[in-house]
Amino acid sequence: MALSDAEVTTELHDIRNDFAFRHYDFESLLEKHFELITRRIKVAEVSRERLLLIGALFSGEYAPESAALFNPSIVPHPDQSNLEEGAIRLVMSLRATGEGHISSIEFRCVTVSPDGKVVALPAAPYASLPTVISTTEDTAEISFPAEVRLDERIIFPLLDIESNGIEDARFVKFDEPGAAPTYFATYTAYNGRLIRPRLIQTEDFVSFRMLALFGDAVKNKGLALFPRKINGRYAMISRQDDENLFLMYADNIRYWEDAQFLHGPRYAWELVKTGNCGSPIETDRGWLVITHGLGPMRTYCLGAMLLDLDDPLKIIGILKEPLIFPEGRDREGYVPNVVYSCGSLVHAGRLVLAYGLSDSISVVATTDLGELLDLIVASPA
Repeated sequence: MALSDAEVTTELHDIRNDFAFRHYDFESLLEKHFELITRRIKVAEVSRERLLLIGALFSGEYAPESAALFNPSIVPHPDQSNLEEGAIRLVMSLRATGEGHISSIEFRCVTVSPDGKVVALPAAPYASLPTVISTTEDTAEISFPAEVRLDERIIFPLLDIESNGIEDARFVKFDEPGAAPTYFATYTAYNGRLIRPRLIQTEDFVSFRMLALFGDAVKNKGLALFPRKINGRYAMISRQDDENLFLMYADNIRYWEDAQFLHGPRYAWELVKTGNCGSPIETDRGWLVITHGLGPMRTYCLGAMLLDLDDPLKIIGILKEPLIFPEGRDREGYVPNVVYSCGSLVHAGRLVLAYGLSDSISVVATTDLGELLDLIVASPA
């Protein structure tokens, strides 16, 4: 407030030159930050230039993916218009990690052609935070302006329980007869000391509800929701003990009590622990589950198993060897020797599998579904 008008003009001129092109609607951000400050400090009426300078003094840039961008999941995009016949548009969610190892959720738009060619649209140059509609200790409701591109939207930690990270969101398109499709995602909330599995709900990837989960079976990392009810109940694959996979059912999607053992470490590449890599995928031969295994030298590999459609506790087959493993240059990264996925799907007879390489980049691979299922069935549990 003690600066002269000339000093304010000079400083603001430099700020605009250095930062305006780096942010969408930059001056609106500065105005918003000024308003936040004046809720705490009484400020006399000021010119717009001085207002913007004060806003800039209480602003700072944060690069949400400066350390890593990895662990993707993919689901069908709500908008499938204007595509060539047989193609599909996908929403890819990604775990972005920045300064302080804080993780958030970013999105990308991906298309898969009928012949399996995968194209990711170039990312937008900006990132946009949502408007917070409401919060409680356990829940939050947020929304983005509809005109903000999908790949500009970022869900940054909002609640105390997730203050140090929203990790490894496993999105799935959930179908229920007579109801519009809903997208759910389980994720791990981390506050620097404790982890807690939580749930995201959205219909359009514009508005989101961040929800707490309850019950004795809500523990550890890596919950993955089945894409539909089984025998009238919600179903989830979980890991209760940081080592084995369990199956659990619930009548309410937010309350989970009992978990039954499904699969534990068996082969050398998964002897330390095993887990899921996203929601099970329904095929005419069973539930296809992409798994991960942690083995010697802290190496993460991807595996696959097939579960009975009516009783997923029955394992039809399990690959004895990894489906994908880190090798060559793919071993190097923020966390070396890791391949990891949070979700995949089937399209046009092919498995479309998104996964991260050594916590540094994300890729999409496709393979013939029938051939993969034949291999799994040939390796009975």
